[in-house]
Amino acid sequence: MTSWTELTDDGRVSQPSALASVEERGGVIAVRLAGGLAFDVLPDRGLDLGAAWWGSTPVAWRSPNPVDPGPGRGWEERFLGGLLATCGPDNIGEPRGSSGQHGTHHLTPATDVHWSRERVGAAWQVHVTGTVPHTSLGGPRILVERSIVATTGVPAVEVSDVVRNVGDEPVGVPLLYHVNLGAPLLRPGARLRVDADTAVVREPLPPGRDPLLTPAPGPGLAPVVAEHVGVRGAQAVLDGDDEHPDVVVTWTGATLPRLCTWSWPARGAYVLGVEPTNAPLFGPERDLPHAGAPVLEPGATWHTGVRIEIRDRGEA
Repeated sequence: MTSWTELTDDGRVSQPSALASVEERGGVIAVRLAGGLAFDVLPDRGLDLGAAWWGSTPVAWRSPNPVDPGPGRGWEERFLGGLLATCGPDNIGEPRGSSGQHGTHHLTPATDVHWSRERVGAAWQVHVTGTVPHTSLGGPRILVERSIVATTGVPAVEVSDVVRNVGDEPVGVPLLYHVNLGAPLLRPGARLRVDADTAVVREPLPPGRDPLLTPAPGPGLAPVVAEHVGVRGAQAVLDGDDEHPDVVVTWTGATLPRLCTWSWPARGAYVLGVEPTNAPLFGPERDLPHAGAPVLEPGATWHTGVRIEIRDRGEA
């Protein structure tokens, strides 16, 4: 299929919504695209991405937590998984000072949420936009203006953010895009391909483990958190095989110069997190001012984001 708009032009399909469906239900914006991806956008969780499907195949990891117990509980108790969880803009990694684990974005509702469907060339395209405010009366005031774009015929979703400091003081702003991949595309022997010099692990590497290679599931297998030093190309690829496609994660290298990964192959968990970031997730750099995060000056903006694509083997 080369032209999805041809189906509406010649009358075989009466409404574009049959090819590019958007439904709001139960606090979720469900996007379903012919020849593309199906995924949920979560307005109450910073316009992050929940469940995602490529045809009949799930892509996103689902956490062992069946429900979110709500405010007052920690990140790990409230984390339900999903294709994308954004960490920051006050903290990434372990709790620091008054900031909890992985910050506030993923648990902050978006405002001014809007979606649209439009014709772009030979395809129908869906846009979801909104603003995630991180503000206080006498402290930092950061706005994240988010745009999510996906297209018929292209099994990919792109999340783009404009991060604005609308306050009067410079602010250290750590950001990390927590892309969570699960079975069946994540499988024993699957390797994440990254062009980098080396990997530094947060804890000693368990015997026989490789931060980029997913083993078979087993009881009690420990998570491995690593930073990949000297990353080139702003791309990571979960290699497919004869039965599985590649999963390609790309990001804005200028504003996200670092890459971390989280491999937790324990039975009942089984996840690979691909995590482009702008700040150290662990290590001595977190003792620097702003925990090593870059500083956003008053009135300044960053343009940043991540793209997740399912690519059949053999495609360019």
